[in-house]
Amino acid sequence: MAAAEPSKKKQRVGASEGPSEGGSLCVYMGSEACFSEKAALAYFSRRASLSGSMEGVGTYDALFKAVEEGQAQYGIVPIENSYSGSLHNVYDLLLAHPLHIVGEIGMVEEYCLVAGKGVKELSEVKRVCGHPQIMDACSIFLNTLSNGDEVAERVAAMNSASACADLKKELENGSADALATAAVAPREAAVLHGLEVLAPGIANDSNAETRYLIIGRHKERLVELDATAWHADTPYYKTSVVLALSNQQGSIFKVVSQFALRNVNIVKVETRPAATGGSQVYSTSPRHWDYLFYIDFESSKSPATNKALMASLSEFSMYCRELGTYRAHINSLEVQHRRGASSRYAASSTTENCPGVPLDRVDVREYGHRETGPGRPDGGV
Repeated sequence: MAAAEPSKKKQRVGASEGPSEGGSLCVYMGSEACFSEKAALAYFSRRASLSGSMEGVGTYDALFKAVEEGQAQYGIVPIENSYSGSLHNVYDLLLAHPLHIVGEIGMVEEYCLVAGKGVKELSEVKRVCGHPQIMDACSIFLNTLSNGDEVAERVAAMNSASACADLKKELENGSADALATAAVAPREAAVLHGLEVLAPGIANDSNAETRYLIIGRHKERLVELDATAWHADTPYYKTSVVLALSNQQGSIFKVVSQFALRNVNIVKVETRPAATGGSQVYSTSPRHWDYLFYIDFESSKSPATNKALMASLSEFSMYCRELGTYRAHINSLEVQHRRGASSRYAASSTTENCPGVPLDRVDVREYGHRETGPGRPDGGV
């Protein structure tokens, strides 16, 4: 199956019809109607001050290069799925390029099995194409599709929408395999390419969420955070850092203890082989089985605490770089979880932080930064 080229058609957001500064407003990896484009439209459509076009590119390398060289103001990349895990090559590119994480959005995505209009039964499907990670996230369903005594063949595609484009081309060319082929893709891609949904909602976890990062050349302009009071418009922020640690006793403990001492919550830790850091991190070749640590944590409401924490992380690591501090995405499941937890969070009543949750159902005492509040000390530095 030949790989489809990424769509050059540009989607626009915002009211302005003039060109945006730096070419496109945002680039994504993939073709029109892919999941990344849907995430980009969802993120930027809520930001009235930004307008411009969305454009697909063929690789993540091309995406990072386009943003770095000013061909686009922003890029959007998937970083992890709550079921299938992290996209490691994206972590490597975050380190390799002098860009900043300026935002994030989580998307609960419906994976559908789609095929040509002549296919009526699942038993007719002998081959499935799609993005490998998305197909892994639908493995339970896909394993029920058989090709004789074997499970239906899986064919990797650049992205979910390009799998539909490839299948459409095969159908138009009268390929003998086309009517035995299906794709895993969003409904929008099926409609765009004249395909039909054979089976909706085929993911192993129907509530699985993909988290996307928005990257840019400049740091996100942060609101000033008041460490002494709660405010309904105070958002919840994350900070992402990458560290190289010496392989010796206590090195991880020394780093983790810096967060605990300041009552700062670590959200996620991801490791990558030290060799992915290259000469940017190491002056000599790193040893096998040494690692880089990517850490996401809830930014403190106190600027002094954040400054002291970063200084301590630099002290106890061989390399330390802040990848970005940005407004965090909180979905409705997170809201429910935080309602059930102890009241540790300061105010955030914006529907943007709690998409899908009516404003009058969000307790503004429970969301946002966690440094201050009833029963909690300021945290100090």
